[in-house]
Amino acid sequence: MKPLELLQKWMSQNGLDEEAMDSSGRVCAFLFNDQFPVSLEAPAYCEDLFVVIELLPAGSGELRKKRLEAAMQLNNYALETRGGVIGWDTVGERLVLSYRLTAEGADEQQLDAIISNLLEVAGELVPQLAFEEYEARQRKVSQHIDLHLQAIKP
Repeated sequence: MKPLELLQKWMSQNGLDEEAMDSSGRVCAFLFNDQFPVSLEAPAYCEDLFVVIELLPAGSGELRKKRLEAAMQLNNYALETRGGVIGWDTVGERLVLSYRLTAEGADEQQLDAIISNLLEVAGELVPQLAFEEYEARQRKVSQHIDLHLQAIKP
């Protein structure tokens, strides 16, 4: 089966209409459970289908470093990610979970199982990558830095 055909059959099976497609007709995007933006991409130049799930913003400074280090550790042997890969989308400044599926020989039920599996993994990964306590501390420092750095007139 061709990637675009697989994508269209999966969309039909799951009740997604053409509104979920981009203008090229090769990318389907939707929001799962009000938490995870998901995109399915069937590029014209290859026979594979790509599943990409946005996990969370990469952050900045030390928080970004901590998240990227943790992501690379979670990628080891692809055990934690069940075959998916955690990557850094530099354009969107976010961490994503992605999976590349060879469309030939695949069907919409298999694609559905893969997406469900990846969404379950995403739900488990986000708390591990969030570093919520560290992020809250960093936010607090950023918000109160103005109080400590005040210009004076000589």
